[in-house]
Amino acid sequence: MSNRQYFKAEALKHRHTVLRKLLILMPVICVALAAFLTHVFFAVDGYNWWYMGMYPGFVALVCGTICEKEKKMKNRAILALPCDMGRVWDAKVLYGILMSGAAMLLLVLLVLAVAFILEHVLNVTFIIRPSLFPQLEAGVLLWLSFCWQIPWCLLLSQMLGRTVMLLVHFVLYDVMAIFLSLSPFYMLFPGAIGARMMCPVLGILPNGLPAQSGEMTFAPRLLDGSSIPIGMAASVIWFLLLWGIGRIYYERRMKRV
Repeated sequence: MSNRQYFKAEALKHRHTVLRKLLILMPVICVALAAFLTHVFFAVDGYNWWYMGMYPGFVALVCGTICEKEKKMKNRAILALPCDMGRVWDAKVLYGILMSGAAMLLLVLLVLAVAFILEHVLNVTFIIRPSLFPQLEAGVLLWLSFCWQIPWCLLLSQMLGRTVMLLVHFVLYDVMAIFLSLSPFYMLFPGAIGARMMCPVLGILPNGLPAQSGEMTFAPRLLDGSSIPIGMAASVIWFLLLWGIGRIYYERRMKRV
Protein backbone atom coordinates (compact mmCIF):
# COMPACT_ATOMS: atom_id res chain seq x y z
CA MET A 1 0.00 0.00 0.00
CA SER A 2 1.16 3.52 -0.76
CA ASN A 3 1.16 6.32 1.79
CA ARG A 4 -1.84 7.85 0.00
CA GLN A 5 -3.80 4.61 0.40
CA TYR A 6 -3.03 4.51 4.11
CA PHE A 7 -4.28 8.09 4.43
CA LYS A 8 -7.44 7.39 2.41
CA ALA A 9 -8.17 4.35 4.56
CA GLU A 10 -7.81 6.44 7.72
CA ALA A 11 -10.05 9.20 6.36
CA LEU A 12 -12.64 6.65 5.26
CA LYS A 13 -12.95 5.29 8.81
CA HIS A 14 -14.10 8.68 10.05
CA ARG A 15 -16.51 9.57 7.26
CA HIS A 16 -19.58 9.10 9.41
CA THR A 17 -18.19 10.13 12.79
CA VAL A 18 -18.77 13.35 14.70
CA LEU A 19 -15.49 14.86 13.49
CA ARG A 20 -16.88 16.71 10.47
CA LYS A 21 -19.61 18.23 12.64
CA LEU A 22 -17.03 19.35 15.21
CA LEU A 23 -14.94 20.84 12.40
CA ILE A 24 -17.76 23.30 11.68
CA LEU A 25 -19.41 23.57 15.08
CA MET A 26 -16.42 24.53 17.24
CA PRO A 27 -15.15 27.46 15.10
CA VAL A 28 -18.73 28.74 14.76
CA ILE A 29 -19.33 28.58 18.54
CA CYS A 30 -16.00 30.28 19.25
CA VAL A 31 -16.66 33.16 16.85
CA ALA A 32 -20.26 33.58 17.99
CA LEU A 33 -19.31 33.75 21.68
CA ALA A 34 -16.37 36.09 21.04
CA ALA A 35 -18.51 38.42 18.90
CA PHE A 36 -21.25 38.56 21.52
CA LEU A 37 -19.08 38.85 24.63
CA THR A 38 -15.94 40.75 23.59
CA HIS A 39 -17.50 43.16 21.06
CA VAL A 40 -14.86 45.91 20.56
CA PHE A 41 -12.04 43.38 21.11
CA PHE A 42 -13.53 40.80 18.75
CA ALA A 43 -11.03 41.38 15.92
CA VAL A 44 -8.30 39.81 18.08
CA ASP A 45 -10.26 37.93 20.74
CA GLY A 46 -11.87 35.81 18.04
CA TYR A 47 -8.39 34.30 17.65
CA ASN A 48 -7.44 34.47 21.33
CA TRP A 49 -10.46 32.47 22.47
CA TRP A 50 -9.70 29.93 19.77
CA TYR A 51 -6.05 29.20 20.53
CA MET A 52 -6.39 29.52 24.29
CA GLY A 53 -9.31 27.09 24.60
CA MET A 54 -11.33 25.86 21.65
CA TYR A 55 -8.49 24.88 19.30
CA PRO A 56 -6.60 22.61 21.72
CA GLY A 57 -9.98 21.14 22.66
CA PHE A 58 -10.79 20.46 19.02
CA VAL A 59 -7.41 18.83 18.37
CA ALA A 60 -7.75 16.64 21.47
CA LEU A 61 -11.27 15.56 20.51
CA VAL A 62 -10.13 14.68 16.98
CA CYS A 63 -7.26 12.55 18.30
CA GLY A 64 -9.43 10.92 20.95
CA THR A 65 -12.07 10.03 18.36
CA ILE A 66 -9.44 8.56 16.02
CA CYS A 67 -8.18 6.26 18.77
CA GLU A 68 -11.64 5.36 20.10
CA LYS A 69 -12.80 4.35 16.63
CA GLU A 70 -9.94 1.90 16.41
CA LYS A 71 -10.58 0.53 19.91
CA LYS A 72 -14.28 -0.04 19.19
CA MET A 73 -13.30 -2.09 16.17
CA LYS A 74 -10.78 -3.93 18.40
CA ASN A 75 -8.11 -3.22 15.76
CA ARG A 76 -9.67 -5.85 13.48
CA ALA A 77 -9.48 -3.66 10.38
CA ILE A 78 -5.73 -3.23 10.89
CA LEU A 79 -4.69 -6.63 12.19
CA ALA A 80 -6.61 -8.49 9.48
CA LEU A 81 -4.37 -6.95 6.80
CA PRO A 82 -0.59 -6.97 6.27
CA CYS A 83 -0.25 -3.32 7.30
CA ASP A 84 2.88 -1.38 8.15
CA MET A 85 1.97 -0.10 11.62
CA GLY A 86 4.38 2.81 11.34
CA ARG A 87 2.59 4.02 8.23
CA VAL A 88 -0.78 3.51 9.91
CA TRP A 89 0.42 5.87 12.65
CA ASP A 90 1.65 8.35 10.05
CA ALA A 91 -1.79 8.34 8.41
CA LYS A 92 -3.45 9.10 11.75
CA VAL A 93 -1.11 12.04 12.35
CA LEU A 94 -1.60 13.41 8.83
CA TYR A 95 -5.37 13.09 9.10
CA GLY A 96 -5.24 15.04 12.37
CA ILE A 97 -3.13 17.73 10.71
CA LEU A 98 -5.65 18.01 7.86
CA MET A 99 -8.58 18.34 10.28
CA SER A 100 -6.82 20.94 12.43
CA GLY A 101 -5.83 22.93 9.35
CA ALA A 102 -9.40 22.91 8.01
CA ALA A 103 -10.75 24.10 11.38
CA MET A 104 -8.15 26.88 11.53
CA LEU A 105 -9.01 28.02 8.01
CA LEU A 106 -12.71 28.15 8.83
CA LEU A 107 -12.01 30.12 12.01
CA VAL A 108 -9.99 32.76 10.12
CA LEU A 109 -12.69 33.12 7.45
CA LEU A 110 -15.41 33.47 10.09
CA VAL A 111 -13.46 36.08 12.07
CA LEU A 112 -12.81 38.11 8.92
CA ALA A 113 -16.46 37.95 7.86
CA VAL A 114 -17.95 38.75 11.27
CA ALA A 115 -15.42 41.56 11.90
CA PHE A 116 -16.39 43.11 8.56
CA ILE A 117 -20.09 42.98 9.49
CA LEU A 118 -19.50 44.43 12.96
CA GLU A 119 -17.32 47.23 11.62
CA HIS A 120 -19.13 48.23 8.42
CA VAL A 121 -22.73 47.27 9.13
CA LEU A 122 -23.08 47.69 12.90
CA ASN A 123 -20.48 50.51 13.11
CA VAL A 124 -18.42 48.89 15.86
CA THR A 125 -15.02 50.50 16.43
CA PHE A 126 -12.46 47.88 17.45
CA ILE A 127 -9.83 48.63 20.11
CA ILE A 128 -7.32 46.55 18.14
CA ARG A 129 -7.85 46.00 14.41
CA PRO A 130 -5.17 43.86 12.72
CA SER A 131 -4.97 44.16 8.96
CA LEU A 132 -5.58 41.19 6.69
CA PHE A 133 -1.99 39.92 6.43
CA PRO A 134 -1.33 39.59 10.20
CA GLN A 135 -4.57 37.65 10.54
CA LEU A 136 -3.64 35.26 7.75
CA GLU A 137 -0.16 34.97 9.24
CA ALA A 138 -1.70 34.22 12.64
CA GLY A 139 -3.81 31.44 11.13
CA VAL A 140 -0.83 29.74 9.48
CA LEU A 141 1.43 30.11 12.53
CA LEU A 142 -1.20 28.79 14.92
CA TRP A 143 -1.91 25.78 12.72
CA LEU A 144 1.76 24.89 12.37
CA SER A 145 2.56 25.52 16.04
CA PHE A 146 -0.34 23.26 17.08
CA CYS A 147 0.79 20.27 14.98
CA TRP A 148 2.80 18.83 17.89
CA GLN A 149 -0.46 18.32 19.76
CA ILE A 150 -1.65 15.70 17.28
CA PRO A 151 1.00 12.99 17.90
CA TRP A 152 1.00 14.03 21.57
CA CYS A 153 -2.76 13.55 22.00
CA LEU A 154 -2.77 10.37 19.92
CA LEU A 155 -0.01 8.96 22.10
CA LEU A 156 -1.74 9.94 25.35
CA SER A 157 -5.02 8.51 24.11
CA GLN A 158 -3.34 5.21 23.24
CA MET A 159 -1.71 5.07 26.67
CA LEU A 160 -4.40 6.50 28.96
CA GLY A 161 -7.70 6.51 27.06
CA ARG A 162 -9.64 9.46 25.65
CA THR A 163 -11.08 10.90 28.88
CA VAL A 164 -7.80 10.97 30.81
CA MET A 165 -6.01 12.30 27.73
CA LEU A 166 -8.44 15.23 27.49
CA LEU A 167 -7.91 16.15 31.15
CA VAL A 168 -4.12 15.83 31.05
CA HIS A 169 -3.82 17.73 27.79
CA PHE A 170 -6.04 20.62 28.88
CA VAL A 171 -4.25 21.09 32.20
CA LEU A 172 -0.76 20.97 30.69
CA TYR A 173 -1.67 23.18 27.73
CA ASP A 174 -3.34 25.83 29.90
CA VAL A 175 -0.33 26.02 32.22
CA MET A 176 2.03 26.41 29.26
CA ALA A 177 -0.12 28.85 27.27
CA ILE A 178 -1.14 31.09 30.18
CA PHE A 179 2.00 31.22 32.28
CA LEU A 180 5.03 29.82 30.43
CA SER A 181 4.36 31.70 27.18
CA LEU A 182 5.56 34.85 28.96
CA SER A 183 8.85 33.21 29.95
CA PRO A 184 12.10 33.86 28.04
CA PHE A 185 12.30 30.06 27.70
CA TYR A 186 8.88 29.65 26.08
CA MET A 187 10.37 27.57 23.23
CA LEU A 188 11.07 24.74 25.69
CA PHE A 189 7.33 24.34 26.30
CA PRO A 190 5.41 23.50 23.10
CA GLY A 191 2.07 24.71 24.42
CA ALA A 192 3.52 28.16 25.09
CA ILE A 193 4.75 28.83 21.55
CA GLY A 194 1.51 29.72 19.76
CA ALA A 195 0.36 32.17 22.43
CA ARG A 196 3.81 33.80 22.51
CA MET A 197 3.94 34.31 18.74
CA MET A 198 0.56 36.04 18.79
CA CYS A 199 2.04 38.86 20.90
CA PRO A 200 3.99 40.41 17.98
CA VAL A 201 1.65 39.13 15.23
CA LEU A 202 -1.74 40.26 16.60
CA GLY A 203 -0.56 42.53 19.41
CA ILE A 204 -2.36 40.60 22.16
CA LEU A 205 -1.27 38.91 25.37
CA PRO A 206 -2.33 35.35 26.26
CA ASN A 207 -5.10 36.83 28.45
CA GLY A 208 -6.57 38.59 25.40
CA LEU A 209 -5.61 42.12 26.46
CA PRO A 210 -3.51 44.46 24.28
CA ALA A 211 0.24 43.86 24.36
CA GLN A 212 1.10 47.39 25.45
CA SER A 213 2.49 49.34 28.38
CA GLY A 214 0.23 49.45 31.39
CA GLU A 215 -0.97 45.86 31.16
CA MET A 216 0.08 43.78 34.16
CA THR A 217 1.78 40.94 32.26
CA PHE A 218 3.27 43.07 29.47
CA ALA A 219 7.00 43.35 28.82
CA PRO A 220 8.57 44.98 25.72
CA ARG A 221 10.37 41.72 24.81
CA LEU A 222 7.00 40.11 24.12
CA LEU A 223 6.72 42.19 20.94
CA ASP A 224 10.09 40.99 19.63
CA GLY A 225 9.47 39.45 16.22
CA SER A 226 12.34 36.97 16.71
CA SER A 227 9.88 34.84 18.67
CA ILE A 228 8.31 33.83 15.35
CA PRO A 229 11.28 32.02 13.69
CA ILE A 230 12.42 30.68 17.08
CA GLY A 231 8.91 29.50 17.89
CA MET A 232 8.44 27.84 14.51
CA ALA A 233 11.79 26.05 14.70
CA ALA A 234 10.93 24.78 18.19
CA SER A 235 7.46 23.70 17.02
CA VAL A 236 8.94 21.63 14.20
CA ILE A 237 11.38 19.96 16.60
CA TRP A 238 8.64 19.17 19.11
CA PHE A 239 6.40 17.82 16.35
CA LEU A 240 9.05 15.52 14.87
CA LEU A 241 10.11 14.32 18.32
CA LEU A 242 6.57 13.45 19.42
CA TRP A 243 5.73 11.95 16.02
CA GLY A 244 8.76 9.65 16.29
CA ILE A 245 8.10 8.64 19.90
CA GLY A 246 4.43 7.97 19.14
CA ARG A 247 5.31 5.92 16.07
CA ILE A 248 7.68 3.67 18.02
CA TYR A 249 5.14 3.22 20.83
CA TYR A 250 2.31 2.42 18.41
CA GLU A 251 4.35 -0.14 16.47
CA ARG A 252 5.38 -1.91 19.66
CA ARG A 253 1.87 -1.80 21.10
CA MET A 254 0.30 -3.29 17.99
CA LYS A 255 2.85 -6.12 17.98
CA ARG A 256 1.63 -7.09 21.47
CA VAL A 257 -2.04 -7.18 20.45
